Amino acid sequence: MPQNDEQYMRDLYDRFRADVMNNNNSEFYEEDELLDIYDFAQDEGDDMVLLYVLLAGARLYPDSKFLDERKAFFLSAVNDQSARAMFDRKGREESALWGVLDLSLKNYPDGNPEDGLTELLASGVRFSCEALIRLIDTLHELDRDDLIAENVHILEERTEFKELLYYEASEALIHNDRYISVARDLAEELTKNEPFNPDDWVQLAKAEFGMEHFDEAIVAADYALAIDPSHVHAQLMKGLALATSDDTRHEAIALLSDVLRVEPENSLAVKALAEAYRADGKKGAALEVYRGFMVSSEANSFVLLDILKMHPDDPVPFLELFSRQTGHTERKWLEMAAQLANEHELLGALDMLDYYHERYTLREGMEYYIRINYEASRYERVIELFDWCLEQSQAPEGIRYGFSPFCYLLVAGANLMTGNYRDAMEISDALIKQDPPITDLDDMMRWRGMKATLKYICELASNPDRISINAPRRDPVADMLPKEFFQGSWSHDDNGKLSDQ
Repeated sequence: MPQNDEQYMRDLYDRFRADVMNNNNSEFYEEDELLDIYDFAQDEGDDMVLLYVLLAGARLYPDSKFLDERKAFFLSAVNDQSARAMFDRKGREESALWGVLDLSLKNYPDGNPEDGLTELLASGVRFSCEALIRLIDTLHELDRDDLIAENVHILEERTEFKELLYYEASEALIHNDRYISVARDLAEELTKNEPFNPDDWVQLAKAEFGMEHFDEAIVAADYALAIDPSHVHAQLMKGLALATSDDTRHEAIALLSDVLRVEPENSLAVKALAEAYRADGKKGAALEVYRGFMVSSEANSFVLLDILKMHPDDPVPFLELFSRQTGHTERKWLEMAAQLANEHELLGALDMLDYYHERYTLREGMEYYIRINYEASRYERVIELFDWCLEQSQAPEGIRYGFSPFCYLLVAGANLMTGNYRDAMEISDALIKQDPPITDLDDMMRWRGMKATLKYICELASNPDRISINAPRRDPVADMLPKEFFQGSWSHDDNGKLSDQ
């Protein structure tokens, strides 16, 4: 949201926050000042200051209707019934903000706000800044961007804050491919109404970039920089747009580097700069950008994924950073490895699991680890891990691993692919004779497919001369089982989460 005097708001907010931290209740604040502090704290996501503004308001201005509305919204995030009780009080003065609260309480999280919105707009109430922001946020959270786009022209007639309306609506719609052109038109309207506001030009640059109008995005960012040459977000948007072309990539690298000198934890700039270096053939520079971000920021999960997709010659230093900052909770590592595997980045997934198993020992994820090794054609490693698990099970205090029939099938296939024909036959024969109790139809069909594959493994193992020695060996498991077999109940789901089965 554009602000006319951001430094004033920041100073006021900082002073109030310092009073709270020092337990100083002697300072006096005008009602408008408390509203400014509340709105700024809301932008900052500072729930503590929000609460203390409401407490100060209750002490200094017990009859304030503006603070009363905000109190109800604050309560709605904690307890719907308490917010509803405030809404239902007798003598409450109607306002757009109360109407938005009613809309939210009736429809969140997955209701249909269409009729309620029509009724609210038809009531003729005027929309304050807060009411506009809350309404647009509510509709966006309810996944009804269509109602935002369709009703901007009506809201224009219900408010004196048209620029705020255009900005908030544009910001809500800018990531929706269906309505990004509307976001762009609203941002352009902003630049016409406030041509010397650099934030509006940045908003237009963002919309143009989202529509892949990269030249237009650069022009909009240049207008912002003409007004404020040090505007970091304008530099970022120009750098992002310049990075899309081979001819301007060096200029993009310089701009994005400047952004990171000012905002070293700007994750978008980090990713963009690293990608620009990678596209320029400077893999080492790209990895160094990521490494610097990992050192300075604890929010590094997505960075590690990007690093491993680049296949560094030595991933260990990055994994050590991740381990120090994130810990060694096995499920966290498994879920991230599954994200990589879902994107067909098996080597990256194995980098993570190799590191974890060597240092901390995989337990619940051992079967998954074996499967990923098999998919990556690391057949010797599959056998090595399986033998290690058997040794563990025979040791007095070793780990007891319980493997599914599918895991044993993979081990049989790995033995076949490495020429251990006797072991391949023994494992396959034992599984074929087992006939595990199965009641679920899907698992029954799985088992039939597995038995056919096991018989084929036995056939090849007993007649190895049928396997061509001149051409690459065909993998019987991959040949006979559909790909979904590798992504079923013994694997990860579509969201990268490990199944509990």
